[in-house]
Amino acid sequence: MIKCSYFCYYTIHAYYEKAVIAMNILVLGGSYFLGYGFVKLAVSEGHAVTVFNRGTRPLNMEGVSEIRGDRTSEADLRKIDAAFDATADFCAYEKGDIRLVKDVLGDRTGRYVFISTVDVYERGTGKVLDESSAFETRDFGGEAGAYILGKVSLEKEIESYPDRCVLRPSIIYGPGNYAPRENIYFKWISAAGQILQPKPSDGFFQMVSVGDVAKAALEACRSDSFAGRAFNVTSSDTYTYEDFTNILKEVTGTDFEVIGVTPEEAFMQQVPFPYPIMKAESEKYDGSALEKTGFVYTDIIEGMKEAWENYVHSK
Repeated sequence: MIKCSYFCYYTIHAYYEKAVIAMNILVLGGSYFLGYGFVKLAVSEGHAVTVFNRGTRPLNMEGVSEIRGDRTSEADLRKIDAAFDATADFCAYEKGDIRLVKDVLGDRTGRYVFISTVDVYERGTGKVLDESSAFETRDFGGEAGAYILGKVSLEKEIESYPDRCVLRPSIIYGPGNYAPRENIYFKWISAAGQILQPKPSDGFFQMVSVGDVAKAALEACRSDSFAGRAFNVTSSDTYTYEDFTNILKEVTGTDFEVIGVTPEEAFMQQVPFPYPIMKAESEKYDGSALEKTGFVYTDIIEGMKEAWENYVHSK
């Protein structure tokens, strides 16, 4: 029998206690895709979760308390009467969204984890964009422009709260994705045995699995090393449309037909290409800061295979 010193015993015991400490987490949003994935992960690791949203898609999940309300309503926010170790905010989009929550709940939010986006960075600089890069100030119009400036405003809003963490994911993919991205290709492959691909195309893009962003958000809730910081949440690997086609062939196990479409034809026919087509539209993000905390990104083949299998089984 191996004997353990008092110090050894104490260290192991302290680590075990730390590992099993359950948090009380408030989730704003949480019905769809990333928020839903985060709630499932947090519950699976033994944390108590309270979800606050409009209740259009009740979770009915064991270990989850649900409060219906509109985050823009002070009266509805006052329905939240508990104190939390952390708050994960998946649905802040407009200036004032975070301030109102903090005005009502104050320190009861615990650590405030805000899900932002890499789109907050200034475009067209030609630089690799890390967490210190300048924010975008231009209004590109439409929903996309409002989304970007809304997230920028919220990033500035949250700076005044010391116990915070901001996560900036790149393009998120994975099971439950409601955005018209990888599922477009899954549909083309399963329905027609073919995909459309822009040609010529020198654009590139970065992706991150929904599971990785959920894991990063949970780590941001519990790790003191994340407090007061912002992280790009993305593998530093970049992909072209040709790369993406090869990935799809590997994960689906099919030799589908690839039909080239010029950018002009795509525009005229309203083909929904979901990623940057040309290099001038593309940006490169540095995701290494999160990796330096010990975080490991999911391999693109593994993650996309999970997304494909989920799509097939849900049909």
